[in-house]
Formats: sequence, structure tokens, C-alpha cells
Amino acid sequence: MIDKSVLVTLGASRAHRQRAGKALLCATTGLVALWSAPLQAQEAAAGDVKQVEDTGEIIVTGSRIQRSGFTAPTPTTNISSEDLERIAAPNIADALNQLPALRASLTPATSTNLSTALGGNFLDLRGMGFLRTLTLIDGKRYVPTTTTGGLNINTIPQALIAGTDVVTGGASAAYGSDAVAGVVNLRLNTTLEGVKGSLQGGITDHNDHRNFLASAAFGTYFGGGRGHLLIGGEAAHNSGVDKMSDRSWGNNPSTIFNPAYVAGNGQPQYLIVDDARSSNASFGGVINSPGILRGIQFAPDGTPIPFTYGTSVTATTMNGGDGVPSTADLVLETPVKRYSGFGRVSYDVVDDVKIFAEFAYGRTESNNPSILGNDQITIQADNAYLPDSIRTTMAANSISSFVMGRSLKDYGRGGIDVTTDTWQITGGAEGKFGDGWSWDAYYGFGKTHNLALFTGSRITANWQRSMDAVFHPDTGAIVCRSTITDPTNGCVPMNLFGEGNVTQEAKNYILGTAVRDWKIKQRVAAFAVRGAPFSTWAGPVSVAFGGEYRKQSVDVTSDPLSELGAFRVGNAKPWSGDVNVKEGFVEALVPLVAEQSWAKAIDLNLAGRVTDYSTSGTVKTWKIGATYDVNDSLRFRATRSRDIRAPSLDEMFASGNTFIFGINDPVLGTNYSVQNIQGGNPDLKPEEADTLTMGVVFTPTFIPRFRLSVDYYDIDLKGAINSLSTAAIVQRCYTDTPALCSLITRPTPTSNITVIRSAPANFQSIKLRGFDVEASYKMPLFSGDLDLRALINYTDKLDLVDGTNTTHFAGNTELISINGVGGTPHWRFTTSAAYTTDAFKLALTGRYVGGGKITQENDGLPTENSGTTDKQSVNGRLYLDISGEVTLIDDGNQRVALFGTIQNLTDNAPPITAYNGYATTRSLYDMIGRVYNLGVRFKF
Repeated sequence: MIDKSVLVTLGASRAHRQRAGKALLCATTGLVALWSAPLQAQEAAAGDVKQVEDTGEIIVTGSRIQRSGFTAPTPTTNISSEDLERIAAPNIADALNQLPALRASLTPATSTNLSTALGGNFLDLRGMGFLRTLTLIDGKRYVPTTTTGGLNINTIPQALIAGTDVVTGGASAAYGSDAVAGVVNLRLNTTLEGVKGSLQGGITDHNDHRNFLASAAFGTYFGGGRGHLLIGGEAAHNSGVDKMSDRSWGNNPSTIFNPAYVAGNGQPQYLIVDDARSSNASFGGVINSPGILRGIQFAPDGTPIPFTYGTSVTATTMNGGDGVPSTADLVLETPVKRYSGFGRVSYDVVDDVKIFAEFAYGRTESNNPSILGNDQITIQADNAYLPDSIRTTMAANSISSFVMGRSLKDYGRGGIDVTTDTWQITGGAEGKFGDGWSWDAYYGFGKTHNLALFTGSRITANWQRSMDAVFHPDTGAIVCRSTITDPTNGCVPMNLFGEGNVTQEAKNYILGTAVRDWKIKQRVAAFAVRGAPFSTWAGPVSVAFGGEYRKQSVDVTSDPLSELGAFRVGNAKPWSGDVNVKEGFVEALVPLVAEQSWAKAIDLNLAGRVTDYSTSGTVKTWKIGATYDVNDSLRFRATRSRDIRAPSLDEMFASGNTFIFGINDPVLGTNYSVQNIQGGNPDLKPEEADTLTMGVVFTPTFIPRFRLSVDYYDIDLKGAINSLSTAAIVQRCYTDTPALCSLITRPTPTSNITVIRSAPANFQSIKLRGFDVEASYKMPLFSGDLDLRALINYTDKLDLVDGTNTTHFAGNTELISINGVGGTPHWRFTTSAAYTTDAFKLALTGRYVGGGKITQENDGLPTENSGTTDKQSVNGRLYLDISGEVTLIDDGNQRVALFGTIQNLTDNAPPITAYNGYATTRSLYDMIGRVYNLGVRFKF
């Protein structure tokens, strides 16, 4: 049965309610205690939702031959609309990301500093990267919302979603490229009659993350029942969370350099501290050299005052003091507005042929401040804004200039404003013929327009001219030095001494708007035929075969200044690319044994696919799967498959974008931000993965309504497409891979790095191994049903191999890349207890996400180069959620119910992992805190 939302009854007696509440609390507490005790001892990890059984035909099971996820050889999770309602998340991604198999890698809270995914929700199975998860809508491919090929799943109104299928194993032979980690399919309620919808709102204890969702759908039959019309719409808004310091745990923890560290002396290289700050930059400016002026900073009004140094001071970092905070002002969650609409009409032209047409539209608007930065600025002695006391000291000591470290927060931080419009038209037909044969075909055409505006972006050349302000030798007016020799250059001088003293006229001169404009098109045509051409001694042999054609194109444009690389960030370069894909597949389900004393059934599942890419050649994928039903209580299942991911157009053809990332510089012993210019590689080849899954399902007839499943998975991905992070390029340049130094620009041996270049390549392998466990039991209790469930994932191995190095990510929490492979705790689980009656519902859920080591383990580097911190590990976190629903009206034809949820009931704060720039690991732990949601559901 499909998992029900947990519940309790309005009409039950008070005594019944008290007994039910106690039973529910005891059941969940027992489950949480049962699973937590052994896991906490191992610093483990867990998840959030539940797997559910399936009672009918579903669209996606890792096979083109339709069967339930429970009987398919590839493990499949079927999530019902009741499950989604129980969680009551303002967007479906928040619900799906509670599954232990999914990682919240790209959400509005985790991608605040990644403009290419800002405000979107992209699904990431197994933490292998969102590009290795294929996302479908009703079994069909939709136009991507990014040039990398990702699909933002907020494009379909939630009221239309009947459920979700999650295939947690390779499925490229059945569904094509990208299904390396698996497939997520959003099923639509194409038989809806009447009106269905919900209104809800939510808020946190901190009066932020204010969210609103209105979602509705309407369906009706016409033409004597031969036709069906389905329409839906949705509007949602989330105010986001302004900055990390809006949470008590986020008030500036981070890593700093350890001043006592020397290679080989046994000291950790980094210290995790509560108040990490720059020792060489302040909001109003601090003088760093020469020595006689060092330690003088400028108050907001420009007055020279002493700069207070904290503890553990190095050239660039310290704990406490007056410097610029490292993490406190970083955006915690991006504000998002989104709107979506969907329409579908179908008609049975004859008894065995149905035609349909669909139109989908989605719009997402998101914006937040850009990433912060500090500058080391050379100030000349004749600067017109220089305080007289400093000018006098410089003259007395023959000092011609000094270096000042200053934040750009008050004048040049800028913002990122991204608007994405996506629409797709799909038309097709399906039918039946002969004895049990069926067919379907469709054609889809879609477009995405993604417009990113980097507002208030600093124009480097103008900024350099503007900050060099002097007195005009003839008029005595304050002007730019460049204006003296070029009076018409338009330069406006600015005062960088103190905070908030840059005039609006100067800002207008030094700031501009960088533009990145994506236009993506995709055409898809596909057909499939299914039937049973003959039978063996054990039953009918089912087959499926078909083909698919796709054409995808990307056209990227920008503004003239970005083309010249004139801005501090952005600087998108125009590029275009396209790919044509032709595919053919065949699959067979062959029964080998039926109704024997030693086997109730043994089935063999075989699949193969040939795919030709115009950009990277021809590849073949395949799958061999089997199920062995010993009896009604015991089933074994296994699959072996070859799966692929083809390079995206962005990975192959992008001309370059400029980003700002933080690095640790081992040469200078400092950390700071640098420009990272990323481009494409047209020589990329498809990734290839060999996947093995083996499992057992136990549904004992002597314990009705009990189910236990255990599945093992092993994925070996070769030729993984990746580009090293800026931090990794710097680290390995000076350790094991000197060739990477060619990607680094350092003007002099003792100066800061200014630019790091990167491009993807097929140079890595990913090795992943683990177990999924599900246990569930349902029993009648008083006037309702009590449903208990536990869903567990254990990641035994997650290794990233690139020749000389093997990096172990299983059992650690390090985030080295926002959208790539990173630290994954060993354990994640969800336990839940649900009580349901006709009058009300109540659910209590425990979600556990494990802890682990803070930094990665690396076989290729000596201990002193492994980036160790003084704090070696963190504990996991257990989150409790409670939800309930009370029925107000239910007469069979119409239903109205009030519902509410409290997520993270105990307001459990995330562990401070701090490594690589953020206070915690954003893709693993809850950063928002306790959230209250209240709403109403209706169906007429």
C-alpha cells in the first residue's frame, strides 16, 4: 500500500485521543531510539522521507516494461500525494530531499553564491551531482532550465502531482543519458475530476523564511467521457534569510590559519573559531604596510583610529578583533518567487487510440547580494581624501604610499538578479492493438530563457581610476589623476577612507550591470511499443522497444563590457552550441520459473540501448536484472548495468564566466578571494558507469502488513567529467600536481594570486557503495490505523579518484563543490509514526543526518598537506517534525481540511564544520531552524 500521512480523529473520544497520542509518541520515540543508538556511536547520517509501496501501474521503475516498483529488479521508491501532503513543504523539492537517497545539493539555501543555479531546486541522487540524476515529468524529458542540462522541478504545479517515482539505480538502458545515479519522475494526475488545491503559509521563529503557496488544479471529462481536460496553476513566494548571522550559530564561525603551524611540526594547519575575521581588512580600511603605519584603521567618518587585532593572528586571518567577518554577512537563503501553469487535453478518437496535447509554463524570480570581497589597495601620499595626520606622518618618514585593506561591502558588493522562463508544448498519442500490445509516442518542443543581471558590478578599470583621487594642480578641485591628462574621460573620484563615504556619483561611474542571457531550445520525439509476443513454459515473455530523437541548442549572449572581461564578477562570454541525439532501445522480461516448490517465480529482465551523439560519438548501454520469488514472503532481486552521462553543451562549449571563490594560499600562508574563469572543453566524452544492485524483500505472511527490504548498491563511474575547484587547484599545484600551476596567475612570487582558470575534463573516477534499508508495519489502533516506518541509507564508500589521488568522502562532511561530489556521512535515516482516522491525522517523524570527519581523507598527500583542522569531527543531527490535519467537511463529493506542520520541532542547529568558507555543510544540515506551516486543503 502507498504510505499514508499520519493522522488522528476529530470525532474520537478524548480518551481515545490521549491513548492514540501516547501510542504515537511511544512508537516514534522507540523507533528513533532503536535506530539512533547504534548510529550515533559511529558518527552516522540519515534522511527524511519514506519509501512507499505501490498498488497500481506506475510510469518509471527502471524498466520500460510497466510493473510496480515493488516487483521490479531495480529498487524503486514510490512517493504518494499523501506523503507530500504530510510533509506540507512549500515546494516539492523540500519533501523529496528528505529521502536518504537524495542530497540537497542545489536549493535556494545551498546555492546562494552560484548564479547558474540561483533560486532553483535540482535533484541529486546519491550525492553524485545533479547532472547524474535524470528528472522526468510524466515519463517525458522536459527542456532544461540551465545550460548544464539541469531541470528545476518547480515548473509543475504541486496540485497536479499524483506522486513521485525514484529509481535508485542506474537506468540508462531504459531512459537514456544522465540516469547514472537513477531517475526521478513526477507523475501527474491525468484523471482528476473536480477542483483540488491548497493554500498555505509559513514562518520561522526568526520572522524570516516567510513562505506562501497557492496551488490548484481542475479536471473534467467531456464528449461523453472520451475527452478529459486538466489545468493547474501555482504561485509561491519565499522571503529567504538575509544572512548567516541571523542565526545564533551563524554569527561568524569559520576557519583561520594556525600561526603555530609549520609543515611537519604536528600542529593543525587550520583552526575552527567562533569569530573568524580578516586581519588585513576592515569596513573602513586598515593600513597593513609599511610598519610605521600598520594597524591604523579608518572610522566610518574617515578618522584614523587604532585597529584591534584578535587572537591567533596571521597575515590575513585572526579570531575576533576589528576585521571584516568571514561568514556572518553571507546570504543564508535566496528569496524566490515562482509561478507555474499547466494544461492538458486528451481525447479517445477511437476506443483504442487516445491523443493528447500539453502546455507547461514556469517562471522563477530570485535575487540576493553578490559575494563579498576585500581589496588590498595602494594609496599614494598625494591622495586628496587622505586625513592630514596620516599625510603628515608619511611626509615626515618619506613614505610615498601605503597598502590598505578594505571591504567593498558599502559600495561594490552588487547583487544577482535571475529570472527564468520555461515553457514546453507536448503532443502525442497512445493506444492498444492486437492481443495485449500497446504503444505510445510524443513530440515535445520547449524553450528556456534565463536572464541574469549582475547589478552594481564593479568595473575594474573605472574603479582603479576613481580611487586614485588627487587635487587638480590648476583648480585645486578633487579629481581623478587620470582626468588631469584626459579631461573628458568622465572619471569621478571616490573617498575610500571610512565607511559609506563613496558618493552616488562615484558609484554610478565605477559600477555597472553585467548581463548573462541564456536561450535554450529542445526538441524531443519518442515512441515505444510494448507487448507479449510469445510464452515460455513459465509464462508470457514481455518486450518493449522504441526510439528517441533529441535536438538541444544553447545560445548565450552578454553585454559589451562582459565580453571584454571588464567586471569584477560575471563577464559571461557569448557562445553557442547544439547536439543531436538518436537512440534506439529494446527490453525483454523473460519468466524462467513459475509455481515450483522451490520457487514461486524467477524472472529475467534484459535491456539494451544504442545512442549516437553528434558531439561525442556512439555509446551502448545495457542492463541485466533478475527477481527470484522464493515464496509469498521472500523475494531476491539484482541488476547489473552499464550507464552513461553525456557532456552538457555548457561543459563542451562555454566560452568563460568569471566567479569569485575563496582559496587558502600555501605560499603566503593566507586566505583570500580570487577570480575563477571557467570555460568548456569540446573534446569531452560520455561518462560510463558500471552499476550493481542486489537486494532482498521480506513480507512474511505470518506478520501481516510488515515489510522489510535491504538493497546493496555499487557504482563505479569512469571518465567522470569534472573541473577541480579553485581551492583544489591551488593546493595540488604546490603538492602533488605541479602541472596545475599553469592555471594560476601570480604576478610575482610574493604577491597574491589574481586569476585561476579551469575547464572540465574526463579525468576522474567515482566509486560509490552502500545499502538502503526500509522497514514498515501497519496496524489498526482504536478507530484508526497506526503506520510505522523506517528508511535508512548507509554509505560505505564514496571515493573520488584522479590518477595520483584517491579522496575519501564517505564519513566526512566537507563541501568542496556546490554541485559536485562532496562529503557524505555514513548514515542517514528517517523514522516515522502516523496515526490516521476519517476525522484527523497526526504524524511524528525523526530525521537523522550523520556527522563525521570535517575534512576529506586523501591517499595521495602527506599528512601535513591534507588541510587538517584542530577540530577533527562533528556529531550528526536528529530533527523531529510533527504534522496534523483536521477534516472540516467530508461528504464524499467535497472535502475541506485544515493542516499544520512544525519542522525541526526542537530548533536543532547544524554542526559547525566551517571548512571551505561556510559555517556548516549546507547540503547536509538544516540551516533554517524551526518552521511553522499552516494551511487549508480542498477538493470539490
